[in-house]
Amino acid sequence: MEDDARVVEVVPYDPAWPELFEAERRLLSKALPGALSVEHIGSTSVAGLAAKPIIDIMAVVPEVDAIVADLRPLEQLEYVYRPWVFPEDRDHLFFPKDTAGKRSHHLHVFGVRSPVPGENRVFRAYLEANPAAARRYEAAKKRAADLHPHSRARYGAAKEETMAQLSAEARRWSESARRQSPEG
Repeated sequence: MEDDARVVEVVPYDPAWPELFEAERRLLSKALPGALSVEHIGSTSVAGLAAKPIIDIMAVVPEVDAIVADLRPLEQLEYVYRPWVFPEDRDHLFFPKDTAGKRSHHLHVFGVRSPVPGENRVFRAYLEANPAAARRYEAAKKRAADLHPHSRARYGAAKEETMAQLSAEARRWSESARRQSPEG
């Protein structure tokens, strides 16, 4: 018997998301005392953007191997290590967390050498600065969720083309801003 509960649902922006992140950031800062940063990323970090109601968090650490060597601090916060989610990137660890039986957080831990944190920051800043781009991303997410409400993998694949286009735009936008800045 198949469960009809949606695993992918895109909901209107919730103004509580920044507060939920901040509460989790405080906990993670204690669990990861060597972290260089703990940041809110993903769609829930962009004010006004519809999103899956899952708080995406990015932590940058000096060495990911140190985190894997002692998972207890994250396990105590009910994060579950999923070692094979990003097998192509040894500097990217993934930890989902469920609250009350439902996915509530995704923790992405990156080594300091990884380029991904910078890419995530640029993407977030681009969506914040460009409402039309944010709306395109939101439309792609809603379409993907409607097409694939029972598969996170298919949902991700369905929005991948739009995300790749927006990521390329974000990189060009960031490079242009750097060239125009006085420090350029």
